[in-house]
Amino acid sequence: MNILLTSSARRIDFVGFFQEALKRMGVGGNVITADPDYNAPSLQQGDISYVIPHQADSDYIEAIKKICQKHEVDCIIPLNDWEVPKLADNKKEFKDLGVSMFVPDPEVVDKVRDKGKYRELLGAFEVKAPRSYIDYEDAEKALESGEVNFPLIIKPRNGSASIGVDIAEDHEEMKLAYNNAVKQIKGTPLNDVTYKNPEDNVIIQEVVEGDKFSLDLFNDLDGRFMASFVRKQLEMRAGDVDRCITVHDQELNDIARKMGENLGHAGYINTDVYFDGKDYYVIDINPRFGGGYAFSHQAGADIPAAIIALIAGREVKGDWLEEKPDCELARHDVVVHIDEEKKRHDYSDI
Repeated sequence: MNILLTSSARRIDFVGFFQEALKRMGVGGNVITADPDYNAPSLQQGDISYVIPHQADSDYIEAIKKICQKHEVDCIIPLNDWEVPKLADNKKEFKDLGVSMFVPDPEVVDKVRDKGKYRELLGAFEVKAPRSYIDYEDAEKALESGEVNFPLIIKPRNGSASIGVDIAEDHEEMKLAYNNAVKQIKGTPLNDVTYKNPEDNVIIQEVVEGDKFSLDLFNDLDGRFMASFVRKQLEMRAGDVDRCITVHDQELNDIARKMGENLGHAGYINTDVYFDGKDYYVIDINPRFGGGYAFSHQAGADIPAAIIALIAGREVKGDWLEEKPDCELARHDVVVHIDEEKKRHDYSDI
């Protein structure tokens, strides 16, 4: 079985998770890594590694297809927000090549990447989201009427990696943050993964104060809910969770099940949920593996093994879909030598 991890970047741990699962399950094959940067650390870990065009490049999909055809890839697992829309749009073509893709269908991707419509989307199945305003003037009117109050958070509707995110404490800061978000969108790949104008791709949202949780949910390829993982965020660094503790919270697990069953997506979704002392609010939804899964894996979960079993037609073991509660976990950095002797293929050579 050959598994392709796209935009693998720094995710050396994820590559190892899949390599270990293949070995432990006695399934032959390779974990193939692909990234636009020749010096991405994960390319040193992959069994086969490729340097590919950036997700915004017109040759991106063709490069992925070539890799799949050359190595008879069985499944693709994306690790970056920006590539998901393109992969989703081409799911049928990859299916025709015999490649299973753990990516939601395009209509689901469009829904979950639009933070401005979370209240409408999630409210349909009784999951809460903060008040959000797509139009700047609507936010001003809401402040005047007392519907919302400062502080407010300003961010892209389909954002990634905390690009263009800012907090405003007053009207002047809100205007500055809004203009900065538009500028940030214009200068990043966010401008290439949406049909919206930059000025239409910003939301102004009420801030939910309280405990922060990472809530992950996993569906099989047919969109059937299989698992959820909850981690309370204890410390952040550069936009990523740096320290957390796994928790068992029935209400959060119920939220994950509602989302999984109603979205009916294929694959892994990572969300951020805030608790204000009374209610849980879904703040962000990312239709791919989040880096925080590594914490749940360390706490006993094994979604890579579940994915391999699903592709191979084997039984998915229940303990792969569970994490031990009350595990406090923290990240650490690993230094990798970029070995020029390690062969990294260029897709154009295929």
